[in-house]
Amino acid sequence: MKRGFSIVEIVAIIAVLGVMLSIVVPRFLSRVDRLLVGNATSAVASFYGGARFGSVVRGSPVRIEFASDTLRAFFEGKNDSLFLVAPGPLHHGVNMRGSRNVIRLYPNGVGWGAANTKLVLWRGVVSESLTTSRLGRMKRWR
Repeated sequence: MKRGFSIVEIVAIIAVLGVMLSIVVPRFLSRVDRLLVGNATSAVASFYGGARFGSVVRGSPVRIEFASDTLRAFFEGKNDSLFLVAPGPLHHGVNMRGSRNVIRLYPNGVGWGAANTKLVLWRGVVSESLTTSRLGRMKRWR
Protein backbone atom coordinates (compact mmCIF):
# COMPACT_ATOMS: atom_id res chain seq x y z
CA MET A 1 0.00 0.00 0.00
CA LYS A 2 1.34 3.43 -1.01
CA ARG A 3 1.46 6.19 1.67
CA GLY A 4 2.11 9.96 1.30
CA PHE A 5 1.21 12.62 -1.21
CA SER A 6 2.37 13.16 -4.75
CA ILE A 7 4.14 16.36 -5.77
CA VAL A 8 1.06 17.43 -7.77
CA GLU A 9 -1.17 17.16 -4.68
CA ILE A 10 1.27 19.16 -2.56
CA VAL A 11 1.56 21.92 -5.20
CA ALA A 12 -2.26 22.08 -5.48
CA ILE A 13 -2.63 22.47 -1.71
CA ILE A 14 0.04 25.19 -1.59
CA ALA A 15 -1.67 27.05 -4.46
CA VAL A 16 -5.05 26.93 -2.70
CA LEU A 17 -3.48 28.18 0.55
CA GLY A 18 -1.74 30.99 -1.35
CA VAL A 19 -5.02 32.16 -2.89
CA MET A 20 -6.78 32.05 0.47
CA LEU A 21 -3.98 34.02 2.16
CA SER A 22 -3.95 36.64 -0.61
CA ILE A 23 -7.62 37.30 0.19
CA VAL A 24 -7.44 37.21 4.01
CA VAL A 25 -4.21 39.10 4.74
CA PRO A 26 -5.13 42.47 3.11
CA ARG A 27 -8.49 42.49 4.88
CA PHE A 28 -6.82 41.77 8.19
CA LEU A 29 -4.25 44.53 7.70
CA SER A 30 -6.98 47.00 6.74
CA ARG A 31 -8.81 46.24 9.98
CA VAL A 32 -5.64 46.69 12.00
CA ASP A 33 -5.08 50.10 10.32
CA ARG A 34 -8.68 51.09 11.03
CA LEU A 35 -8.30 50.21 14.72
CA LEU A 36 -5.00 52.06 15.09
CA VAL A 37 -6.32 55.19 13.35
CA GLY A 38 -9.47 55.09 15.48
CA ASN A 39 -7.46 54.81 18.70
CA ALA A 40 -5.11 57.63 17.71
CA THR A 41 -8.02 59.88 16.69
CA SER A 42 -9.77 59.24 20.00
CA ALA A 43 -6.56 60.04 21.88
CA VAL A 44 -6.09 63.37 20.06
CA ALA A 45 -9.75 64.34 20.57
CA SER A 46 -9.55 63.44 24.28
CA PHE A 47 -6.37 65.47 24.66
CA TYR A 48 -8.05 68.47 23.03
CA GLY A 49 -11.08 68.08 25.32
CA GLY A 50 -8.83 67.94 28.37
CA ALA A 51 -6.95 71.06 27.33
CA ARG A 52 -10.22 72.89 26.64
CA PHE A 53 -11.56 71.82 30.03
CA GLY A 54 -8.34 73.09 31.65
CA SER A 55 -8.80 76.52 30.07
CA VAL A 56 -12.35 76.77 31.44
CA VAL A 57 -11.53 75.48 34.93
CA ARG A 58 -8.49 77.70 35.41
CA GLY A 59 -9.93 80.65 33.48
CA SER A 60 -6.73 81.06 31.53
CA PRO A 61 -5.96 81.13 27.81
CA VAL A 62 -4.50 77.87 26.52
CA ARG A 63 -2.19 77.09 23.62
CA ILE A 64 -2.38 73.56 22.20
CA GLU A 65 0.48 72.30 20.04
CA PHE A 66 -0.16 69.29 17.81
CA ALA A 67 2.81 67.29 16.55
CA SER A 68 2.97 63.74 15.27
CA ASP A 69 5.16 62.63 18.16
CA THR A 70 3.85 64.76 21.08
CA LEU A 71 0.75 66.73 22.03
CA ARG A 72 1.27 69.66 24.44
CA ALA A 73 -1.01 72.19 26.14
CA PHE A 74 0.25 75.36 27.85
CA PHE A 75 -1.47 77.92 30.05
CA GLU A 76 -0.51 81.22 28.45
CA GLY A 77 0.50 84.23 30.48
CA LYS A 78 3.65 86.08 31.45
CA ASN A 79 5.29 82.72 31.94
CA ASP A 80 3.75 79.91 29.90
CA SER A 81 3.28 76.75 31.90
CA LEU A 82 3.00 73.29 30.43
CA PHE A 83 0.08 71.47 32.03
CA LEU A 84 -0.78 68.61 29.71
CA VAL A 85 1.48 66.32 27.64
CA ALA A 86 0.58 63.17 25.75
CA PRO A 87 2.23 60.99 23.12
CA GLY A 88 1.16 61.88 19.61
CA PRO A 89 -0.46 59.66 16.99
CA LEU A 90 2.96 58.41 15.88
CA HIS A 91 2.97 56.44 19.16
CA HIS A 92 0.12 54.38 17.61
CA GLY A 93 1.93 54.13 14.26
CA VAL A 94 -0.39 56.73 12.73
CA ASN A 95 0.63 59.82 10.75
CA MET A 96 -0.94 63.25 11.34
CA ARG A 97 -1.12 66.42 9.26
CA GLY A 98 -2.87 69.61 10.30
CA SER A 99 -3.98 72.78 8.57
CA ARG A 100 -2.74 74.52 11.71
CA ASN A 101 -0.47 72.92 14.30
CA VAL A 102 -1.17 75.42 17.09
CA ILE A 103 -4.62 76.27 18.45
CA ARG A 104 -5.37 78.83 21.11
CA LEU A 105 -8.40 78.87 23.35
CA TYR A 106 -9.89 81.76 25.32
CA PRO A 107 -10.41 81.26 29.05
CA ASN A 108 -14.04 80.29 28.35
CA GLY A 109 -12.99 77.44 26.01
CA VAL A 110 -13.91 79.22 22.77
CA GLY A 111 -11.42 78.91 19.93
CA TRP A 112 -9.16 81.84 19.22
CA GLY A 113 -8.23 81.75 15.54
CA ALA A 114 -8.94 78.03 15.50
CA ALA A 115 -12.00 77.95 13.25
CA ASN A 116 -11.98 75.11 10.74
CA THR A 117 -8.63 73.73 11.84
CA LYS A 118 -8.44 70.26 10.35
CA LEU A 119 -6.26 67.43 11.62
CA VAL A 120 -6.01 64.39 9.35
CA LEU A 121 -4.78 61.10 10.82
CA TRP A 122 -3.95 58.22 8.51
CA ARG A 123 -2.26 54.87 8.19
CA GLY A 124 -2.22 52.99 4.90
CA VAL A 125 -5.47 53.73 3.08
CA VAL A 126 -7.48 54.39 6.29
CA SER A 127 -7.93 57.99 7.44
CA GLU A 128 -10.03 60.04 9.83
CA SER A 129 -10.10 63.75 10.47
CA LEU A 130 -10.87 66.11 13.32
CA THR A 131 -12.17 69.62 12.71
CA THR A 132 -12.51 72.44 15.24
CA SER A 133 -15.33 74.95 15.10
CA ARG A 134 -15.24 78.66 15.76
CA LEU A 135 -16.69 77.95 19.20
CA GLY A 136 -13.87 75.56 20.10
CA ARG A 137 -15.78 72.31 19.64
CA MET A 138 -14.15 69.37 17.86
CA LYS A 139 -15.92 67.08 15.41
CA ARG A 140 -14.72 63.68 14.25
CA TRP A 141 -15.11 62.67 10.57
CA ARG A 142 -14.78 59.05 9.53
